[in-house]
Amino acid sequence: MAARVQGCHPMAGTRARLCSSILRPFSAALCFSSISKNPSEMPMSPFPQKVTSRKSSRVIFVAAADSDAPIGLQGLAETAALDELIDILLSATDANDLTQKVAENMLSFDQRFWLRLATRTDSAAEPEEKEKLASLAKVVMQLVDAMVRKTNAQLTDSAGVLQEILKAAADERTGEWKLPLPADKVAAMRAAMDARAEFIDEALLSNCFAWMRKASDDNLDGMVVILQKVLQIYASRALSLDDVASDSGKTSSPAEAVLSELLNADEGTWAPIIRKKAQGGEISEVSFLEALQRKMESVVLGLSSGSYSQRVQAEYLKELESRSKEVFADLAAGR
Repeated sequence: MAARVQGCHPMAGTRARLCSSILRPFSAALCFSSISKNPSEMPMSPFPQKVTSRKSSRVIFVAAADSDAPIGLQGLAETAALDELIDILLSATDANDLTQKVAENMLSFDQRFWLRLATRTDSAAEPEEKEKLASLAKVVMQLVDAMVRKTNAQLTDSAGVLQEILKAAADERTGEWKLPLPADKVAAMRAAMDARAEFIDEALLSNCFAWMRKASDDNLDGMVVILQKVLQIYASRALSLDDVASDSGKTSSPAEAVLSELLNADEGTWAPIIRKKAQGGEISEVSFLEALQRKMESVVLGLSSGSYSQRVQAEYLKELESRSKEVFADLAAGR
């Protein structure tokens, strides 16, 4: 049975409500919400993520993870997460490192953070520690303010573009999204993105991740899925366009041709395409994974390190690699 996501579509006359809830450009540091309520949850991704032990400088908040947990335990978990973030910022090796850490945790600088930082500063036993924390508060506040002012206009514009892309997937009559998204709605989202190609940039991706985190915090799992589809379409477009630009005038190998076909296809069709091509002798596991590895290398080397575009495209290719290995393993096992 298809699920429906309600009440967030501007075509249904709910634009004000949409902009004031999960689909909102964040315009001030104190409006940023915490990144996650689940301590085992990975940072937002174009695909549902398996939990791993990978370390990150992004702090995951757990204070509101379980409404049934004792209030005292929630408070302790929140304080521990805030202290972890403060310690991460204190560990910055230089100004550039601190700027990067602040950027990675922009959604965490809410009133709770500043209050906790002030409390630690006031309660510091050593004058040196007190001065260090006070200096950190001043620098971080300046960085947050500068980042907000710099990106505010971009985020506002990108928020409108993102809303239009999401609108393309909603039912025109009811303003609701039906999950899983039908193929024609996915195509409509891609067409909406194509029509606004000049606005598909880092600001839009930043908005998409912020809205996903807010939707996750509000337990709007259906909206998270829809926003993940936006990131998947972005990655598919970007990687396909890169294929056209880099392979112009070149003869592709069979594996590269299959990879190009997969990059143009919706992720839901990957497994049957790979199976068909492998059974037809067009690709082997070795040849396909080699072609995929070359593509991964070009993404890592060709895009700005740490950018949203690099992250989304790299994760998209890693997901393709994982699913292709599953298909080849099934074929090897005679399934």
